[in-house]
Amino acid sequence: MDLFGRTFYKSRKFYDDDFDWDNYTSDSYERRLKGDVEAEFQTKINSEDAQFDAATGDLKLAGQPMHPNPHLILEVIGRLKPASVHEVGCGGGDHIANVARLYPDTEITGGDRGVAQLELALRRHPELKNRIGIQDITMPWSGAWPRADLVYSQAVLMHIHTAASHFVALSNMVRMSNKCVMLVENNQCHNFADDITALKAGGHLHWEDLHLHLVEGSAGARAILISRAPLDYPVLHSDEQLRGDTKRSARRLKRAAEDSSRGLFGFSKPN
Repeated sequence: MDLFGRTFYKSRKFYDDDFDWDNYTSDSYERRLKGDVEAEFQTKINSEDAQFDAATGDLKLAGQPMHPNPHLILEVIGRLKPASVHEVGCGGGDHIANVARLYPDTEITGGDRGVAQLELALRRHPELKNRIGIQDITMPWSGAWPRADLVYSQAVLMHIHTAASHFVALSNMVRMSNKCVMLVENNQCHNFADDITALKAGGHLHWEDLHLHLVEGSAGARAILISRAPLDYPVLHSDEQLRGDTKRSARRLKRAAEDSSRGLFGFSKPN
């Protein structure tokens, strides 16, 4: 992208979303990993330095801390003990590779819409070969997609704001899952609790029964957990409850409301 293009791109009202996937190259992602993330957090764990404490439900790490989001993902997997896990938007593969290392008996898969991202994932984690593939979660349902007991996303749906795409993504994730869906996202980018409730009421979700829970990690991250059966977690009633004491962004909340307003749910006859 040339200088004019970058200037125009950043002058858009909400230039940080939808993500500019065509400009999100493996090279730029790798630079960000090394310059921003790995300077502060460890991204690749090994079983010798990581231990899940079943008694407390906490993940104990030796050395450098992990970012709170993937830390929470690993803790929830340890608590729920799913037989299979699928990551939507697996990117460079670190999260799903860490799941495989910490829980070797868990069947793992991952999907991403970017070929460059998947190529980077295989360079960083060759053991992911035949476990990851191209997937656009905003496309109509595909019977070729893997199914799993737990399907999760981390910083993926927060970027999706085109038309009704995030509603499609939520519906697809529920249909992919046998038991649970976890959203580890910026919870101000969408009204996740309200949107999921509306999708369920409109008949857009595959499960007959659906329960919303709030999960928190020992490192401070919070996430929404959707389950087919009630779980021993606090019931999630609203997006305000999910956001907790997070400092509010008027810009993000305004766009979340705009996105929610585009949803037309179910089938209703005009008066």
